[in-house]
Parts: sequence; structure tokens; C-alpha cells
Amino acid sequence: FLPYLQRHIALADPEILVLMGNTPCKALLGRAGITRLRGDWAQVLGKPALPMVHPAYLLRQPAAKREAWADLLALKARLMV
Repeated sequence: FLPYLQRHIALADPEILVLMGNTPCKALLGRAGITRLRGDWAQVLGKPALPMVHPAYLLRQPAAKREAWADLLALKARLMV
């Protein structure tokens, strides 16, 4: 389904992509391991992308909420520029 996803991104033309979890990271970045990838901005299809943990992960690992909050603050700062 990657061609469909790429076309959808092209049609929607978002300013920023937020990759929530390993599945979108693997598909668009070609890498997995969200705990290592999260918080570091990347380029995907010519757009800035922020890998973040999936909300379901936060339900299983409440201690990760601090890092997720930091990611959301980084996203907010990037949108405000």
C-alpha cells in the first residue's frame, strides 16, 4: 500500500508528517525501533517528519508519556515557526 500512502500524502500536502509508531516509520523511513527514532526529525517525501510512539504504547507504558509530551512540544514549536 506504500504507493497509495505516498499519493495520499502528495494530495493532502501536509506541512509536517507525524509518524505514530513502528509501522509508519518502517514504511516511510525504512527503519524500525521507535524508541530509538522518536524525537529526531527526519525528511520523508520532501517533508519534515517526526517519529513518535503510538498512543497504544503509552497505554501499556505510562512512563513514556514524558517523552511523548516532549515530542508534542517539539511539534508545536515547529508549527509555530
